[in-house]
Amino acid sequence: MSANVLTFFSQQLLRWHDPAARPLPWKGIRDPYLIWISEIILQQTRAAQATPYYYKLTERFPTVESLATAPIDELLSLWQGLGYYSRARNLHFSAQMIMNEHGGSFPKEYKDILALKGVGKYTAAAIGSFAFDLPYPVVDGNVIRIISRYFDLDLAVDSKEGLAQINRLVQEVFVAKKAAAFNQAIMDFGATVCIPKNPACDTCPLQEHCLSFTNKTQALRPIKTKKIKRKTRHFNFIYLHTDDAVYIQKRTEKDIWQGLYQLPLFEGEAFSKKTALKKEVKRSWENTFGLEPIFTHKQLLTHQIIHCIVWEAKLINTSFDKIVDALWIRKEDLSQYGFPKSLTLFLQDNSLI
Repeated sequence: MSANVLTFFSQQLLRWHDPAARPLPWKGIRDPYLIWISEIILQQTRAAQATPYYYKLTERFPTVESLATAPIDELLSLWQGLGYYSRARNLHFSAQMIMNEHGGSFPKEYKDILALKGVGKYTAAAIGSFAFDLPYPVVDGNVIRIISRYFDLDLAVDSKEGLAQINRLVQEVFVAKKAAAFNQAIMDFGATVCIPKNPACDTCPLQEHCLSFTNKTQALRPIKTKKIKRKTRHFNFIYLHTDDAVYIQKRTEKDIWQGLYQLPLFEGEAFSKKTALKKEVKRSWENTFGLEPIFTHKQLLTHQIIHCIVWEAKLINTSFDKIVDALWIRKEDLSQYGFPKSLTLFLQDNSLI
């Protein structure tokens, strides 16, 4: 590979980048804790959606200690709507790990940052470079796309060989002495210029040596071979309530939405039929009346398609004050609990949160 092609990439990228452009609340800060919070949110979330959550979480949990000592239910409630809730659970676990193993001080060594639960090489490189100027390049989907196009790689980037080639090339163009500046520049470049569809090739500062631009293969890069297979599931939730309370459950099994709350659930396509579901509801709660579908929603997850139906059932002649079961929650208190997206939408539609 020509040294000129490699240095051109680095020089042009740094020359192009304006640190003041694309302002975001976490850009330019040096506090590793705040950078960590932002990077975990951004793992599966676009910057525009991430911003209000970043403000909300850092206002409530301004320090590692405040996060570590908070109830996990409170964090999950604030995380509601972001999805991929394992990120929140990992944050909570790692905050406690920092308190127990690092005396409450965010670790400064790359290996220690990488050891935090939920932190991979990309996140560790971002935190390490932005907070401590550690010489580690970030490699995420944006970077893979940029490198794949610039060098016109005909290897599948989701293969072992393809990813190894990407990592080797990133190391060759990386400017270790300007790690933070380089990493921020390539992040912004992937978000604004070398975007997935219709990249701004005509005004791209790397155009002169971009092989996919020369070969007109931009739309074909990066190459991916693996297709995600999605499993279809049918969730039938029971909105079991009195005039002033709702029955909820906590998801404790290792499945999607672990740690969140839900309405009582009957899973399976067979329960989507009223007759079959009514038998199960009566078996669980004899003193109920009515069972009608009042809300439907299809939620697309990375590996699953969830078809949700909310069915309404009501207890007969029962008031909240007569119920001793701790899972009965006053309607005005539901906003204190974290629910999956489908149920959040249902609760919002019915002015319950």
